[in-house]
Amino acid sequence: MSNHLTIHVLTPIPFSNLNRDDTGTPKRIRQGGVMRALHSSQSIKRGIRTRYEDASLGISVRSGELHDAIVERSREINPEIDSKNALKEAKKIVGKLTKAEAKEGESNRSIWLSQEEINTAAQTVVNVLSESTDAEKAEIDDFIRGNQTGSLAIASFGRMFANAPQSNTEAALSVSPAVTTHAASIDTDYFSTVDDRYAAQNKTGATFLSVAQYTNGVFYRTVSIDKAQLKKSWSAFDDEKSRENLQELIRAVVYGQPRGKENGTAPYTLPALVLAEEQRYRTAYDFETPVIATGDGGYLGASIDSLASQYQTARNFDGANFGPTEVLAGTATDLNGKFGSLETMQLDELINSVVEWIYND
Repeated sequence: MSNHLTIHVLTPIPFSNLNRDDTGTPKRIRQGGVMRALHSSQSIKRGIRTRYEDASLGISVRSGELHDAIVERSREINPEIDSKNALKEAKKIVGKLTKAEAKEGESNRSIWLSQEEINTAAQTVVNVLSESTDAEKAEIDDFIRGNQTGSLAIASFGRMFANAPQSNTEAALSVSPAVTTHAASIDTDYFSTVDDRYAAQNKTGATFLSVAQYTNGVFYRTVSIDKAQLKKSWSAFDDEKSRENLQELIRAVVYGQPRGKENGTAPYTLPALVLAEEQRYRTAYDFETPVIATGDGGYLGASIDSLASQYQTARNFDGANFGPTEVLAGTATDLNGKFGSLETMQLDELINSVVEWIYND
């Protein structure tokens, strides 16, 4: 039995710019002698987290203005407390976790707290400012529970506190960037904004002209789960609803994508392949040699064949690295028999298999 399981995802993503650089150009990387389209791991983690928290309502807040969130919650608890004094106390609490406030022109130091932790910090502020006993007025210095958190999102992706490294939470999930399995181009789209009044008067011309850049391709990415670390980092592991939360997290891992310009191109498609495999040592597959479009003109079939070949090569090299938990799902129609004896299953079945693996010692 291993502590690690890696989820591999192949997804064809059409005309889109889900993750762009500071110039608005789709992110890219040169790999295997060709340019590939890239989605950063940070943007994917953000996509996973937002989808998970929307589904589970297990909310957390990452911000450089958490002192304001604490004050807002403090005033909800006790509307009579003074806002200025509450802000001063909230800044003391936040200051114990991160560096001093940013100077003019600098960005605030962002930290990440669960809603439960914000509630506890807010109650601390109320206790300090209200007519409470000395014991109640004492700041709750340990409202961060050691290296643990009740937020599954924080436990999954980890967090650090510059002024309180002893309270850092180690990430239980490792997320790779998504990179196209093949050479990809960046294409320019010219667009204009039509003026409704011009059109009504049969006038020509537009009120705005510009260009935007997009790409497309078959993207490969991985997410690795360290269940031993998850049990250490997530204080709610044994709670009644923990399985439901984990199910929502794994579903978010499958569907999680960057969200840039998502409404402008509606680029989301179902994954062609989702392979989850237990591993002693976390490993991914690679597409150093870019796949070539097959006779029908697409990259997906060649990408699946390349992944299936690497799957078998990995077992020929070190079969002991792979454990008994292996499951396969996806929308591609020709997956059965390509990955050993695995046959495709419903996504719900794959999710349940992964969650069962997490709970089995």
